[in-house]
Amino acid sequence: MSNKIVIGSRESKLAVLQSQMVQDFIVQNHPDMEVDILTMKTTGDKILDRTLDKIGGKGLFVKELDRALLEGRSQLSVHSLKDMPMEESEELPILAFSKREDVRDVLVFPKGCEELDASKPIGCSSLRRKLQLQEIFPDVKVKSIRGNLQTRLEKLDSGEYSALVLAAAGLKRLGLEKRISRYFDTEEILPAAGQGILAVQGKKGLDYEYLKGYDDPEAHSVALAERAFVRYLNGGCTSPVAAYGQIQEGQLKLCGLYYEEETGHYLKGSKTGAVSEAEALGIALAKELKERCRKEYKVAKQEERKEMGKVWLVGAGPGDAGLFTLKGADVLEKADVVVYDSLVGQGILTRIPPDARLINVGKRAGHHMMPQNMINQVLADEAKKGNRVVRLKGGDPFLFGRGGEELELLTKEGVPYEVVPGVTSPISVPAYNGIPVTHRDFCSSVHIITGHKRQGMEYDIDFKALVHTKGTLVFLMGLTAMEDICKGLMEAGMDPDMPAAVLSKGTTAGQRRVIATISTLKKESDRQKIKTPAIIVVGKVCTLSEDFAWYEKLPLAGWKILVTRPRENISRTAAKLREKGAEVLELPSISISPLEDQSRLQEAFAKLNTYDWLVFTSPAGVEVFWRELGKKKVDIRCLGSVKIAAIGEGTKKKLLERGIYADFVPSVYDGDTLGKELASLLTGKEKILIPRAMLGNKTLVEELEKTGASVEDVPTYETDYQNCPLIDEKKEFEEGSIDMVVFTSASTVKGFVKSTNGLDYSRVRAACIGKQTKAAADAYGMQTYMSEKATIDSLIELVETLKRSEEKWN
Repeated sequence: MSNKIVIGSRESKLAVLQSQMVQDFIVQNHPDMEVDILTMKTTGDKILDRTLDKIGGKGLFVKELDRALLEGRSQLSVHSLKDMPMEESEELPILAFSKREDVRDVLVFPKGCEELDASKPIGCSSLRRKLQLQEIFPDVKVKSIRGNLQTRLEKLDSGEYSALVLAAAGLKRLGLEKRISRYFDTEEILPAAGQGILAVQGKKGLDYEYLKGYDDPEAHSVALAERAFVRYLNGGCTSPVAAYGQIQEGQLKLCGLYYEEETGHYLKGSKTGAVSEAEALGIALAKELKERCRKEYKVAKQEERKEMGKVWLVGAGPGDAGLFTLKGADVLEKADVVVYDSLVGQGILTRIPPDARLINVGKRAGHHMMPQNMINQVLADEAKKGNRVVRLKGGDPFLFGRGGEELELLTKEGVPYEVVPGVTSPISVPAYNGIPVTHRDFCSSVHIITGHKRQGMEYDIDFKALVHTKGTLVFLMGLTAMEDICKGLMEAGMDPDMPAAVLSKGTTAGQRRVIATISTLKKESDRQKIKTPAIIVVGKVCTLSEDFAWYEKLPLAGWKILVTRPRENISRTAAKLREKGAEVLELPSISISPLEDQSRLQEAFAKLNTYDWLVFTSPAGVEVFWRELGKKKVDIRCLGSVKIAAIGEGTKKKLLERGIYADFVPSVYDGDTLGKELASLLTGKEKILIPRAMLGNKTLVEELEKTGASVEDVPTYETDYQNCPLIDEKKEFEEGSIDMVVFTSASTVKGFVKSTNGLDYSRVRAACIGKQTKAAADAYGMQTYMSEKATIDSLIELVETLKRSEEKWN
């Protein structure tokens, strides 16, 4: 350890004073050491004609000091923590945090003044302060002011401003506390992250034993939380994002301000957690405020709308999500409010956008959660608020769906609407059972009748007229009235041996049918314990089902499979399973979100041609990497001779879509194998970039670093665990409704477990891609099976094999 230390500092009086505070600490504890201060101007000190947010960029007050550290001209830098970039450099780490000075912002009047002159502007240096000041002084203009503290005070005293907003910490350190006219508490003006704390920065590899005892534990903890909050939101010293942490009764309370740049909307909030989880607390509050801010802004904009909203009556079809119309899916995707029935298929419910407001109106035979007149009014009221309202109904909205009644009120109240027809069950359910409702050899007409009757009332069906048509008869909602229907037809002259069918849960994995005659249908249906929802078909065409039944011949027919995939990738897997006949419940257990702060990736872009290998560990990693390339207008040709590795077929295909052929794909598609096999190709002198998830496989990096290679592990996206509020996954498994769950990564296993807390996982049969995924499922005691290859096609082959094996034993 050298006895001479040079501290880098900005040249302002305050900056030098702060550096002297660190200098004094070192000298007092190590009298034999010589400590000098090297001053310099930073970019932020040089550009004084623009506000910080207009200059843009991060590290405006530190870059020159960083350069001095890297070049060895200094061994330490002392900064106001609030001026430092939120992304900490590995080469130039923060070594210690000072005890926090007064964190508050203050109001300073010109000398001799005791009150605010509303005819002159208040001067402040940041958008963060300006936003909050406008709430306190809505009638006073706020104007930017730049320069060091002394320069600003001189401008104030010259009469240019009515007051200044400054940090109390700086004034107190300079002995100017008497200039303070008013303190703003932190609820009025939330301070910048790190305000009042000094950060001591050094260079990796040097000995800093002489700083022992300088770091303040409380300041350290709150600084981690505050900086994690701002870092997640991609903020910096020029950003209006703010955060302030306090340790109270052993808990860390963090307050934050989130500013949505695109909308100008901002929101404050707070969260309390364990001191040991400071960074996680910061990230959690940032996520919460960001989501709330966007939702509140959306609601506010809707309330401001003067134009009327609109209602779409959308038919969801009979149950199979593959029968949902393209227009229905498009309308649903854009919905603000969804008013839905109990008979809407689960596969459709999972397509409702996560930010849509849900209103469940029930509408199952014999049980209505909301009376029809109230449903009508809800549709009108929600549209009048400016919402895009989707009335989602099972089947078709105009076939016993009471859509006409809903339109009567909408028309009366002047609410615009559209009708999106749905595939109706009287046609589709017989079709899935091999029954054509018309056939030239048997009948030329089909008649659809409601089998539902009001309690205590007789049918007003003209059975004689129906018998006279000689057409196919389809009764909806008629299971409980089956005996009366069959009796009525026979009394009207229909042959008791007329073929008839009851079709239960059509187009789903639970599809069942009973073929009999009208005289035996009730008895046979009871014997086989047929349940609702079900339809009754009467006519000679029912005999064709024995030859024409096709659905149950599909390899996965009769199985309901839960697919857990990232929301962005789910449809391809589900589509392949549906082709095989499975009913698929698409529940994305994780959502992939690109990080707000991509500064580390952007730094890598500036030197892309210096890397030997670019390693992608997921399709999402490829997507985010190319998205950021486009945003920064980086020419793909800069990759030049860089070799590219892909973890598996999915990632390889994503690269191929961009005209990139992977140079290396491991024999087994997981991080461990990728690391080991790629390491065998290295000399140890390579430079490797891995843009991937925030929480990635550690073994991959460890295996590559064993060779001596330089590895840059750059997080570009994160995975959030999700669950669908409309589907009770735990209940589905407990009732035996789901035959198999498909896992494609360890993170999807964790997401599934989070949404099914308390489930007996030994009941869960899991088809897994890769050893790591299987190991994650094994850890919870699931019955696990692993596909031969880490591809979707191989996974589906595994599921088919398992079903064939089950059928063999049954």
